[in-house]
Amino acid sequence: MTRIILCLLVLTLTACHTTSGKKTVSVKKEIQKPLKKSEQIDKEFKSTKDNLKSFEKGKVADVKTYSNGLVIKWILKGKGRKLKKGEMALIDYRLALPDGKIVDGNNRINMPFIPFVIGYNMQTPGWDLALQELTPGDFVKVEIPAELALGSKEIKGVIPANSANWLYVKVVALVTPSIHSEGITSWKIKDGEGLSLAKDPSKELSFHAMVSTESKASVMNTRLGNYPLKYTPGQKTIVPGLRKIMKNAKKGERYFIILDAPQAYGARGYADLVKPNEQVFYNIEIMDIRAM
Repeated sequence: MTRIILCLLVLTLTACHTTSGKKTVSVKKEIQKPLKKSEQIDKEFKSTKDNLKSFEKGKVADVKTYSNGLVIKWILKGKGRKLKKGEMALIDYRLALPDGKIVDGNNRINMPFIPFVIGYNMQTPGWDLALQELTPGDFVKVEIPAELALGSKEIKGVIPANSANWLYVKVVALVTPSIHSEGITSWKIKDGEGLSLAKDPSKELSFHAMVSTESKASVMNTRLGNYPLKYTPGQKTIVPGLRKIMKNAKKGERYFIILDAPQAYGARGYADLVKPNEQVFYNIEIMDIRAM
């Protein structure tokens, strides 16, 4: 289930840097370090890491209840401004149910943190709303009401329908994009190999795309049917912003990309999936570049 298993999003991070207060680190080096419990939420959880029903007792420094139903409890407070829509944060998280049972977390894939782009339905609405209330360094418990979680939907055997979610999350750092110009914001998530289309424009590129917007969680997901999209230079089968990224892409690369409307579907939008003048978020993996 792609909304719950964020390991599908990333294997390694490259070609970008994080900013956390005055500290700047190489994301590639940091994410490839072995997971150290001393640096993880598990240190905070101690013996309660399998069930968090009473975890925050005596630890909460501040509580805010929001009109949308969210409740955020600060266990540690960071410094600086709040995160914004369209920014990428590195987060260390555990997701639990109100009975305290942990159902997900980046520790399950032995990752110290995972990247999350805010505001584009990478997870349920409660995640996007909550993260925009946080700053780098914050460690919080977010009580997400069912209507801001999966609502009447369920993940069978994992999250029941009409269930609130408890999100325990540390904001590790912000990540600056590798490209931020002309309506294109892009983070390279994984390096590739071989020649790009710029070096050999006679070849065809195939890629998987998971696409969402602020208003729609799933515009497209080529992984569901395992039918990657194909592109050759000169074609207009993909939106302008993607054509610019694909020009220099290599096999095996992965990207998170936000395209402003002129680089995506413009003033016309796309059917009932993308609104007119709406930004579009892409999670892209380059599968192959080969001769046609």
